[in-house]
Amino acid sequence: MSSCFVAFSKEKRFQNLSEAVQHCTLCERLCNRIKVLSNANGNINSKVMFIAEAPGRLGADKTGVPLYGDKTGENFEMLLGNIGWSRKDIFITNALLCNPRNEEGNNSTPTSEEVQNCNAYLEMAINLVQPEVIVTLGAMALDALNYITPHEIKLAENVGQKIHWNRKVLIPLYHPGPRALIHRSLPKQRADFIELAKFVNPSKGISREVNKETKSKKIDLSNISNDAFLQCILAIVKSLGEIPYFKLTKLLYFVDLFALERFGQTITGAVYLRQQEGPWPPMLTEAVKKLDKSEIYFKNNKKNFTVSPGPSPRFDITLGDDQLSIIAEVLEKYGHMNSTSIKVAAYRSRPMRYILEQEKLKRDMRKIPVLYKDKTAIDYDTQKELNP
Repeated sequence: MSSCFVAFSKEKRFQNLSEAVQHCTLCERLCNRIKVLSNANGNINSKVMFIAEAPGRLGADKTGVPLYGDKTGENFEMLLGNIGWSRKDIFITNALLCNPRNEEGNNSTPTSEEVQNCNAYLEMAINLVQPEVIVTLGAMALDALNYITPHEIKLAENVGQKIHWNRKVLIPLYHPGPRALIHRSLPKQRADFIELAKFVNPSKGISREVNKETKSKKIDLSNISNDAFLQCILAIVKSLGEIPYFKLTKLLYFVDLFALERFGQTITGAVYLRQQEGPWPPMLTEAVKKLDKSEIYFKNNKKNFTVSPGPSPRFDITLGDDQLSIIAEVLEKYGHMNSTSIKVAAYRSRPMRYILEQEKLKRDMRKIPVLYKDKTAIDYDTQKELNP
């Protein structure tokens, strides 16, 4: 390789990351401990990355090798050997790269601040290795990924499942440490590793047989990625985080109304019907189903439906600058409002005021959409009267 490109090689970038970690002083009680990130972590070209919790006092904190040198390491190597894998086949890291100890010198639970401090290094390691499959070992490792891309995966509920997260397949497993065996025995953990080996090969990636099965189940993203309605939903949720489903309906309405008034056409092309709760896009129900558990989460919190950012977006937002500026304007004006306030604001919009005025005249306006095909209720109703 030409010397001018050496700095861009994967090996050089990993060396730079490892050296940066060695000089880290973010955590006061950990800054003098061994930082477990080096060539001893394994194969940076592997298709499989294991993420454990933290270096053990009797293991990695002494050896500098993750999951090695103590009983946890013995169990892990036994589980690997049982499926014919070795350390040189995989990459192993930790949610926390230093051993956390209490005042007595024993292993202790890291604080959330310590995990978050180390999270930048974890994200960089994932981006550098680019594994197809991430295997978390223990709840702490699983929770650490939540700081990178939010998810609602629970170890007890989702152990061994293959879950799409951040454009990768995430498989949560229990930690091989002696304490964790209380929750999941070694025979069950052996079975988990056997299933893992059926699913992915560390050098070749996810097996072709599995790919054939999953391809037939995948949603066609060619249409989704170009669907402005879905993109608007994603843009709003990514900007605001968790919001009431009701509020989302009104924000989408204002996005299309503002665009129609500014540019003469809506962004999404959605129809908004007159409901008791104000303008409502019927196509939202199906759109949420398409995005749920990937781009967004749709939840029912005691009859209060909400949407929040999902674990693994399958497409990027490709709306134009004019469209994004409209969304930003709407969020700045209405994003802080609660559901009651934004409902009032929607009722005060020009199309809704027109509908309410006509209803006062005893007209049945239920069949007149608030917005329809780049027309407001006013335009639609006037055209209907001219062309009965």
